[in-house]
Amino acid sequence: MTQDHDTAGETGPDSQGSGNGGFASSPVDNADSHKAASIPGELATGSFGTMLEPVLRSVCEGRLSEVVWFRTDWQRGGAVTGYAKYRDDEGVDRPVVVKMPVPPCELQWMSALQRFDDVVPRLFAQGELLGGYDMAWLVMERLAFGPLGSAWKGKEFGLLIESIGRFYQAAGEFPINKEQHDHRDWDDIFAHARRSVRGQALPESQRWSKVLKKARRKYTDWVAVWNDRPLEHWCHGDLHLGNAMTRNEPPGGPAVLFDLAKVCASHWVQDGVYLEHLYWGRPGDLDGHKLCRELAHHRKKIGLPVDSGWSDLAQAKRALLAMSVPAKLNLDGNADYVHGALKVLERAVE
Repeated sequence: MTQDHDTAGETGPDSQGSGNGGFASSPVDNADSHKAASIPGELATGSFGTMLEPVLRSVCEGRLSEVVWFRTDWQRGGAVTGYAKYRDDEGVDRPVVVKMPVPPCELQWMSALQRFDDVVPRLFAQGELLGGYDMAWLVMERLAFGPLGSAWKGKEFGLLIESIGRFYQAAGEFPINKEQHDHRDWDDIFAHARRSVRGQALPESQRWSKVLKKARRKYTDWVAVWNDRPLEHWCHGDLHLGNAMTRNEPPGGPAVLFDLAKVCASHWVQDGVYLEHLYWGRPGDLDGHKLCRELAHHRKKIGLPVDSGWSDLAQAKRALLAMSVPAKLNLDGNADYVHGALKVLERAVE
């Protein structure tokens, strides 16, 4: 998954080393760090995982077993994942996940965070070239349990919040690169949303049309509040239960985060609101959790700063996300989610 800067915005509910990790400063200090992983054209017509597997196993010096390749529903551009075993330095065959290609951002952060406990899976092998192709790849620990869900008997959200807290503590060791921030053209998104309400058979279109007219009075304030946020934190950018697993059987923890392709400079509330918005269509699944508030409390508990204006930022971001939904129904077409977003926006314009 790659960082997105267009009208798509955040996806909806159906999308589910060495001391410094080898970097001179920040692990996302090059302009291409968020580019999508892509497959060379000459490999795109076949199973390139199978085609490059002999090269990969050779690069891994015979430590990697045969790979069982598959594609997940959310992978783009032909990227593949595989299960295998990797013989570690103690001679133990460890279950691993092989991913290729991966965005440079994901590989860099995975490497940079290896020296911290219980933040990301253990990385056994990695590279940026394979068989003469410019292709980032990794071989990482296969976590035994998860993703997080109901098997954790109500502890899943707490484990996720603790895991993102460890991520914030670890990522805070690296200088912020404000060029790697999540920027959106909100004017274009708002205009697109209004056109979509007029031009599509949108459920509850009259309510949407009415609320978007009211939103015009507050829209510029929401944008100003959000665009003026301090870019002082590294955010995961894709925080949800599906991106966290554990080494211990449920309901045990700790949880470990993965899929770091959307890490960006922002305010921590971005992760909290992103996680919240995935449940707009099924709020009962939250079982009463107030995720942004709980994330703020956890940051205080572990000694991380929590500014007094975080609630206003969260409100602005919620409103902007809800406003965006008609502009991206190809992504957020779930009827319950669309209805939930409508209710969020109606509350925001009251």
